Amino acid sequence: MKCSLLTSLSALTILAVTGVVEAAPNRESLTQPCEMKLSLDAFRAHALAHSPLVAEIDRDYATRVAQALETELLINPELSGFQTWTRMYVGGANDPQSEVSLSQPLRISNFGKRDKVADLIRKAGDTERGIKLLEFTQQSTVNYVRLYSLQETVRVLTQAEADVATQVATVSKQVKEGLLSQGSEAVFQGEKARIEAQRVGTEGTLAALQSELSMTIGTTCKVVASAAPSFAKIGPAPALLDKARSSQMSEQTRLQVLQALATEQTRLAELDAFPIFAPRVVYQHTNDGGDFVGAGITVPLPLWNRNQPEITRTTAEQEASRRKTDIVTKGGLELQVATTHAAAVSAHRQVEVYTSRVAPSFRAALEAEQRAYQSGKGSILEVWQTFRAWNEAQVTGLALWQHAAMARARLSIVVGEEV
Repeated sequence: MKCSLLTSLSALTILAVTGVVEAAPNRESLTQPCEMKLSLDAFRAHALAHSPLVAEIDRDYATRVAQALETELLINPELSGFQTWTRMYVGGANDPQSEVSLSQPLRISNFGKRDKVADLIRKAGDTERGIKLLEFTQQSTVNYVRLYSLQETVRVLTQAEADVATQVATVSKQVKEGLLSQGSEAVFQGEKARIEAQRVGTEGTLAALQSELSMTIGTTCKVVASAAPSFAKIGPAPALLDKARSSQMSEQTRLQVLQALATEQTRLAELDAFPIFAPRVVYQHTNDGGDFVGAGITVPLPLWNRNQPEITRTTAEQEASRRKTDIVTKGGLELQVATTHAAAVSAHRQVEVYTSRVAPSFRAALEAEQRAYQSGKGSILEVWQTFRAWNEAQVTGLALWQHAAMARARLSIVVGEEV
């Protein structure tokens, strides 16, 4: 009996261990998500096709379309009918009597004004949808640049950590030989730890961004930037100003459409202060065999409600739209284009200076200091200082690239098309 029990327990133990071993790859797969390597164009295309944010933009557009339909559609007609019977003998006529009426509730605004407001609502919806999609694509570009910059920052810091580790080994050997002080060794060990901490922090920021992007573009895989994005040269400000004035997705166009809509909605609210009236056609069959056809109208008395809430709301919206439009049309657009253009050009110029002059200069300085030190003419501390300066120049240049992408995206939104 004991042997049988032990055998059973052993078998269960073997199965349990086997199950654990077999389940281990599944648990491991949860910590190793699939990767999706995308170029900038593929990244934006995937986002437009699968992002929940795009679905929200389409939802808002559908709400505008529904609002336009609701505005222009007539109120449903009303059909009423009733029949009466009597058990009395009324002058020799005791047949049932019937009455049927058909009425159509109407507003004064149904005669042209509501159609105009509905058209403006559709136009505003088209403009807002285009602007939101432009903003989404520009934000996607910024996110891709952030992703690539963080990936490159991790690569740079990993390489710097390996380089300084090699230098630490060399310095430690020279300290043992009495050629350098322990302070020199401590400097490089501290630099190695600093770079390691910076790398770990950047890896955490990169992981957080990848988690955010998986939801933003609609994927269950970890997103990886496969190539450095390239951008065309930013055009002159006057040409961009002309584009902003003619674009259907610029802030100026949007405000003008919204102001026109607010104005017409105010007029519509004022017309709707008049009550709904309902023309009515009536057919009646009497118990003496007579048939009658008549017409009438039903009009509520506007003693209390004269559409004051809607008039108040639309008047306030009209005033807010007017003030925003005045700012843009009275020099505000020129100022916005000029300032955002200057910011974008300066940001890209700063990146260019760092990548073409600052980082290469520090790299050349590091190589020179290393040669001088190897020949016995330089100082190990000077090697450390130039190494740190070159490493920081690379990291700073990548961070500036993100800032330049944000400035360029802002300019594209102001202009109303991708710059």
